[in-house]
Amino acid sequence: MKLYLVTGSSSGLGLALASRLAQTAGTEVIGVSRRPVSVANVRSVELDLSAPANVVPGISAALAAHGSPQYAEAVLINNAGVVAPVAPLARIDAAQLDHNLRTNLVGPMLVMQAFIAATQGLAKKRLIINVSSGAGRRPVSGWAAYCASKAGLDMATRVAALEAPPGLVICSLAPGVIDTPMQASIRDAKSEDFPDLARFQAMMAEGTLRPAADVADIILRHIDQGSFKHGALHDLREMA
Repeated sequence: MKLYLVTGSSSGLGLALASRLAQTAGTEVIGVSRRPVSVANVRSVELDLSAPANVVPGISAALAAHGSPQYAEAVLINNAGVVAPVAPLARIDAAQLDHNLRTNLVGPMLVMQAFIAATQGLAKKRLIINVSSGAGRRPVSGWAAYCASKAGLDMATRVAALEAPPGLVICSLAPGVIDTPMQASIRDAKSEDFPDLARFQAMMAEGTLRPAADVADIILRHIDQGSFKHGALHDLREMA
């Protein structure tokens, strides 16, 4: 039996991952999101990662309610994230900036903390995949908050990997551009706030955005193949 915990699982890539896993025999799935995860065979946990005080207790309680005494593998896919605020740094709203950093960086770090503690002795192998972005590895005008939070998540991944006990693999993954509600919100941005707007609109018009279900299948295949390397900052577009 394998245990999966997927954050941000009520929409986009997280929903696609939870849906695929729910159809996989020998798998227990916990879906964590601000909204209920309406997928059969997925245990829904409502938790807002932008509220730091609730994250560790919420994740710990969810994992304490596991149905099996021992798993072959426990996997965390730390996927939840937001792109807003989309604006030049000079005009970023302070409350939106705070919400972005809590959701994209502070929350995922605390999810890792809770997962590592709660799964100690629960599984023979453990894997953490932090879903990052190419925007965390190159600057994008108008995305100061998003770029900074994803760059921070990459570095937190590398530090956590240095500290990890044997049997725990921690890595980061930039999944590429995916057709999700987040992409729709990006296309609704104002051109004066986001100079790359036309390029993202063109990707939608040209059909070059990858379906979330296809990306989920690729990620799960690589998990099964053991492709994710400890401490690595992976880019899914470069993985065979």
